[in-house]
Amino acid sequence: MAIYSLNLKSIGRTTHAPGTAGAHLLYIARDGARPELVSQHMPTDPNEARAWMNRAELSDRKNARVIDKVRIALPRELSSEQRMQLVQDFAQDLTGNRVAWFAAIHAEGKDAHNPHCHLVIRDRDIETGKRVLRLSDSPRDRSKAGLESKAVEWVRAKWEIHANAALERAGHEARIDRRSLEAQGIDREPTIHIGPQAAHVEEFVTRPQSKIKETGQGRVIDYPGIDEGRTRKDRHAEIVDLNLEKATRSKDFRIRETAKMQRQQKALDDAVEKQLILEARARTQEYRKLKAAYRSELTEIRQAQKAERRDLNALLRKDWASKRASLAERHRSEREALAQGQGRLGARVLRLIDVTGRTRQKQASEHQELKDRHKEERQELVAAHKRHRSAHTAPMDARHLTMQRELKAAHAPALARQAVENRTAEQKADRKRQARAAEREAAEKKLDQNIAKVEKMFKAQARDRDRDRGRGFEIG
Repeated sequence: MAIYSLNLKSIGRTTHAPGTAGAHLLYIARDGARPELVSQHMPTDPNEARAWMNRAELSDRKNARVIDKVRIALPRELSSEQRMQLVQDFAQDLTGNRVAWFAAIHAEGKDAHNPHCHLVIRDRDIETGKRVLRLSDSPRDRSKAGLESKAVEWVRAKWEIHANAALERAGHEARIDRRSLEAQGIDREPTIHIGPQAAHVEEFVTRPQSKIKETGQGRVIDYPGIDEGRTRKDRHAEIVDLNLEKATRSKDFRIRETAKMQRQQKALDDAVEKQLILEARARTQEYRKLKAAYRSELTEIRQAQKAERRDLNALLRKDWASKRASLAERHRSEREALAQGQGRLGARVLRLIDVTGRTRQKQASEHQELKDRHKEERQELVAAHKRHRSAHTAPMDARHLTMQRELKAAHAPALARQAVENRTAEQKADRKRQARAAEREAAEKKLDQNIAKVEKMFKAQARDRDRDRGRGFEIG
């Protein structure tokens, strides 16, 4: 059945690291999700879109909002083409064709039961560069700009209109309603959202464990006590089961029978998903064992290299200190010898009687020559030390680099085989999920047909009773 779910968030220069907006585009367009992509006023190719977004971000002010993110649940009743048209119509109406947007529709594999769209909006007029939608503005500022005061409510209302129009065009009676379940008068618990990171960890790694956390304000939150050993997925399943149990006791025949069917199908879904999760976790553990073995050996090589470099550096420092001290001592002796030679009585007398100043110039020249020679010798010592250092460190680094390459080459085949096995297994898992989705869809169609027959029979019986009452007969 069609459900209403729309989440609006943003990425800003002060709230996120540089390049986050571009990275988000790559994430929603990743091959693993098998998305359908569409965009306007910006590239559709993920890599080109990321580069475009990174350039655009550099032109923003320091505290600017870079993009707005809209995550929307798409009606399962619609076909792939109808969903694409719905997303395009909504995005074009929302933006007025004045700002750039990029959308990725996920409706394959694991998302077959949960088709949804990631819409990215770059709120800059394509001609003036000014903001158009102003989704981050306060209600007061939006009203001053001639916009609806509550941005989120405005977006939610637009989606409800477009989605229901698409359902009507496709000939479906189902509709979505942005109001809360309580406001709609529906006795059903709202389900909770399971983020992609939490879902990935539980499916591929291990069952998540709650932890006690402390907030920035020093408040301690006892999540283990709150969750009582349940994950978000467990809690979500509990809510679904509770809602189905309520629905099976409904007075409405259609709701009651649909809930029974959904409970049966959910049990089948859970059995398939449980087996696939166990297999995925086992594959992850095996791959991590291989990676851990490789990293362990690599760490040993790097530690050995670090220790060898440390010992070599100690020897080189000792050699450098000895040579530098020897050169410094020789330079000191030569400076003292020159000073003594120029300080003798004869040299002093020559300076006094030399009216031309040539003696002073000669002695000054000797002092400068000695100073220049000492500088060249110090520079040569430094250069010689660097050559000496390189002559010892380069072979050592090359040897360890060769060891690392050989180690990588030794582990690469096993890692590559495991990666191929993982991809193959995930493809098989997707096919199983798709087969289960087809079975569920067939069951839903069969139930709809049966319910339609029963309802038709009930209506016929009601007509017969009304006709008989009109003729004066009372049916017991």
